[in-house]
Amino acid sequence: MDLHREAEMAYGNEPERLAEEPLVVSPPRDIGPLISTPLLRQCTALATRARVDLLSGSRHEAAEQLEGVLETLALWDAGSLRDPDPTMVVLAAAALQDLAERLVPSSTNALSERIEAALRLLHTLMDPAHIDAMA
Repeated sequence: MDLHREAEMAYGNEPERLAEEPLVVSPPRDIGPLISTPLLRQCTALATRARVDLLSGSRHEAAEQLEGVLETLALWDAGSLRDPDPTMVVLAAAALQDLAERLVPSSTNALSERIEAALRLLHTLMDPAHIDAMA
């Protein structure tokens, strides 16, 4: 069975309507540790790799991937995160802060702005009211 036929069966015979309407996915209302921990782990790893790429002058593949992760973090609200892993929050913030300090001061690119937004979220989460962890 092809995808076109599956779409007709699932949504009726309106393939034009399906092609015209963009898929809008809103973030979940409650973001638990099963969602937040892997993303924070990925953020930490990519920020570290991006820093190495920056210092070695190699391709900036990690920075490009990091931008995608930071876009996802930008959709999150601190109030919607439930029981974030305190270690991962602190590690992600440290890796992003380290990368931000290594970026050229004149660069006001999207990556710098996204890093700042992510750091604001992570610092809010590190507030003692949210997380009780030693850094």
